[in-house]
Amino acid sequence: MSRATDVVDRLAGPVVPVNICFTEDDAVDYAAMERYVDWLCTERVPVVLLTYGSSEFAALSPDEIWQLTELFARTVAGRSLFVASTGYYTIDESRDFLRRADQAGVDAVKVQINPWLGQGRDVIVRYFDGIRDATEMPLIVWGAWPDPYPIDAVRELAQREEVVGIKNDGDPFYAYYDMLRATADQSFAVISGGQMRNFMFGHPLGAAAYLCTVAPFRPAIALEFYAHLKAERTKEAWAMVERYEDRWLKAAVDHDWLGSIKVAMELYGLVPNARLRSPRTGLDAEARDAVRNTLIDVFGEP
Repeated sequence: MSRATDVVDRLAGPVVPVNICFTEDDAVDYAAMERYVDWLCTERVPVVLLTYGSSEFAALSPDEIWQLTELFARTVAGRSLFVASTGYYTIDESRDFLRRADQAGVDAVKVQINPWLGQGRDVIVRYFDGIRDATEMPLIVWGAWPDPYPIDAVRELAQREEVVGIKNDGDPFYAYYDMLRATADQSFAVISGGQMRNFMFGHPLGAAAYLCTVAPFRPAIALEFYAHLKAERTKEAWAMVERYEDRWLKAAVDHDWLGSIKVAMELYGLVPNARLRSPRTGLDAEARDAVRNTLIDVFGEP
């Protein structure tokens, strides 16, 4: 079995995007990150992901992104599938990152092309042309641009053995379904961004992996939901969406998603604080209380 085939087979179930913990002096708390990722693996999370938004890449230096990548690869150590991500790098910088990630033991890399380079098929395909021979690292596309991601580019890249999937952060429904249909005959994973609810519709069309709004702090719930879908227990799966995700997500989004998810991780003892890195700020006391009350109401006391 090739590395690419193995990664596609393992891109199944809940994917946990890792939120980064910071110390009081605004430094990355690597020790806290190591403990958290180790806990995710002991909880049998299928896929651990470093990614642009949840992992606050906009506030991290390239060296910090690399240190986290190396730390997570060493901590995961094959217990889960570890997907790293590039920053907004030049082609040469991405090639270097891929080589180092390969040596560090990363399983796959999500390639994050800066949207300011352009959003057409030619730019996307040329970028992947420029990095494809750097290593044999399996690659994942990032569909996160404001304009519809070009389906012809997705279809073309899906035919390449080293390109194993796409994480859709664009339109949650139409673009997601178009990608699933366009690549149905390929060994290619279309990963739903964001919600269990989205995955309810994508799974019957062949989607196998999904990001989940509760998995970062309650992975057992995400795994139970996935088991229901695999067993075609649709009624039970919908009940979990309504019981957990719908109630939690409304409060979290109302009070800023990133700040809210960090409050959840702090509340349940997974990280020491809920800080965002400067210049962003975490939730104020009133918002923290509202999010905390929702969490306890939906998921129970810590």
